[in-house]
Amino acid sequence: MSEMNKQMNLAPHKLMMLITIVKKGKGTFFADFLKTFDANLQVCVVGNGSSEDTELAEYLGLKESRRTVIFSIVREESVKAILEALEDRFHTVNEDWGISFAMPLSSVIGKLSYGFLSNDQRMVSKDE
Repeated sequence: MSEMNKQMNLAPHKLMMLITIVKKGKGTFFADFLKTFDANLQVCVVGNGSSEDTELAEYLGLKESRRTVIFSIVREESVKAILEALEDRFHTVNEDWGISFAMPLSSVIGKLSYGFLSNDQRMVSKDE
């Protein structure tokens, strides 16, 4: 494959899957908060964690086993700011706790799908 073809196949924005685990009932609040970082696709599901009675679980605030898990697609360049904002939010909102981490997405099929997920308006416009 020529160098030009390789460059044409690379996405201008790398995408990450951000996984955020919060107290059950707080999913909508945190999903709305993540939308401010251009997370165009979010899925909230109810999770049920382990019910082991350990000191570590209590220390991390994970004693309650019912949680909301939010899967968000975000741009790689936004991840650091999002994680810092979530950490701040976890410490300032009354009785809130959470865990958040990100994993890279290796591929997305389709130009329109990629444009939507990366919030790149040029790629989803109907002009093309």
